[in-house]
Amino acid sequence: MGEARLAGIRTAYAEMPPAVKEFVETALGSPVVKVTARTGGMSPAVASSLRAANGRTAFIKAIGSDVHPDTPSQFRHEVAVLRALPPVPYRASLLSVYDDGDWVALLLDDVDGRHPDWQSAADRDAVFAVVQQQTAELTPPIAGLPNVSSREGIEKYLRHASSAGEAELAVLPGWARRDLPALLDLVRGCLTHQRDESFCHWDIRHDNILLAGDGQPLLLDWGMSRRGPRWGDSMCFGLEWVESAVFDDIVGHLGLSDTEQADVTGFVAGLGLYSLMMSTQPTHPSLPHLPQFRRALGERCCAGVRRRIDLGLT
Repeated sequence: MGEARLAGIRTAYAEMPPAVKEFVETALGSPVVKVTARTGGMSPAVASSLRAANGRTAFIKAIGSDVHPDTPSQFRHEVAVLRALPPVPYRASLLSVYDDGDWVALLLDDVDGRHPDWQSAADRDAVFAVVQQQTAELTPPIAGLPNVSSREGIEKYLRHASSAGEAELAVLPGWARRDLPALLDLVRGCLTHQRDESFCHWDIRHDNILLAGDGQPLLLDWGMSRRGPRWGDSMCFGLEWVESAVFDDIVGHLGLSDTEQADVTGFVAGLGLYSLMMSTQPTHPSLPHLPQFRRALGERCCAGVRRRIDLGLT
């Protein structure tokens, strides 16, 4: 169930440029007296809970292009999303933003919570309920949200799989290599039917969820968010169990048509093929565990696709 939790190489708060630290202390109104580093996820960004001398608290996530060249743009995207979203109990509020063109920092409400325990049916049900609640809130997308579509990702899956080399094809399961044309047809079908009818978080994983002390789940980290189908976030949540029938049960709660069920299978096929193929590629030094993560995700997705094909969900 799910990947082994891989911790990235986080940048320490003390390693941030002085200007970013000055921004933090100005925003909090007094010097920072306690920094608690937060682990989890694979991002190389700073991720720390802060306490200032005046008692104020915040969570900071910050990164510069010298740490990782692509992550600052994801943070800027997250800023645009959080500024457009209204406050709700299942999201952490954005307090302040720093952006000097290189380093980007977000100050958010610090949530005193824990990641969900997927062995607990209560945790799983609580998170799924919030995912569905947020989907209802953001279908159709509210005004002001970025106009980025999940179509771009599906097109990327198709481009990569259609031009894969021998080393990339070699990591696929034997049946997937044999049936690659049919799998790509499933992905094309998903792309053909894709509608930007909802605004999706698109990265609902264990690392991006906290349960507050009162049990309220919060969905964090909006850097991958985009417009997509109404089933998008429930599908992303279900990927924690994609290799098992639990995934089908989760998707089955959504009341999807036969075409939509096939599109779910097509999306998972594209994700699985892409993840396995990309696991053969070198990665940035700040993300040493990314190939291992991709390999595990791709293997689980392919297992899920094989099961859904056998069930006729195509």
